[in-house]
Amino acid sequence: MDDNTRLTELPSRGRLLVFTDLHGNLEDYRKYLEKWDSGDSDCHIVIDGDFIHSIYKEDCSVEILDDIIDKFKMHDNFHPILGNHEWSHIANANLFRGTVNQKKDFENLIVEKKSSLEPYLSNYINFFKAIPLFVKTENGIFISHTGPSREIENYEDFEFIVEDDDYYNEFVFSVLWARPEKDYNEEDVSYFLKLIESNVMVVGHTVVDGYEAFGNQLILSSSFSRGRKCYLDIDLSRPIENMDELLKCLKCLDD
Repeated sequence: MDDNTRLTELPSRGRLLVFTDLHGNLEDYRKYLEKWDSGDSDCHIVIDGDFIHSIYKEDCSVEILDDIIDKFKMHDNFHPILGNHEWSHIANANLFRGTVNQKKDFENLIVEKKSSLEPYLSNYINFFKAIPLFVKTENGIFISHTGPSREIENYEDFEFIVEDDDYYNEFVFSVLWARPEKDYNEEDVSYFLKLIESNVMVVGHTVVDGYEAFGNQLILSSSFSRGRKCYLDIDLSRPIENMDELLKCLKCLDD
């Protein structure tokens, strides 16, 4: 496994599949993998954070994570991105949904599946530290779990996130936890995209009915959703200059 690089850049050729927020749903994970040609080095897949921590009775987070780790090691075209749920284990920070401590539940799940917590938890945390925060494509798309951060005022601030290995500063926290309207607005999105020379942004994190356009940002819900489960199937050789062009790449999982 390569040393941490927080920004993965994809060339202007081939195909890109993007889906988000599996939260331990193994059935959906397998459906998305069926759409990916792993043998074609120009067919890329991005999983935009939050693979783990199920809200459902059957939690397959460990099975999904083990498979993601294997594919990340074997395939240069397989790109998982860090989400806030993975980050909670790096930071050893409790993460609650209602009264449920999902960080603790995941640790209990590891013991249930593996018969002990270590060395598995440490190995998972090392993997979380090895995956990127961002994917940027030559055809105009920027992908992160959420954000942008209002703390990023210039390109040097963005470079700091990419080059530093600190997981506890306000920049990293914002691009893993921020919510539209509450923490940033459409003008913040446009400013950030201009700063990093991209045209549109794709995020997960906020649960919507499949997708929602927020200015130049597309919010995706691909598994844990308010209704539809949507993903992107993108021709990387075709420039994506605005939201209308990005929306043409949108598909529903069960169509």
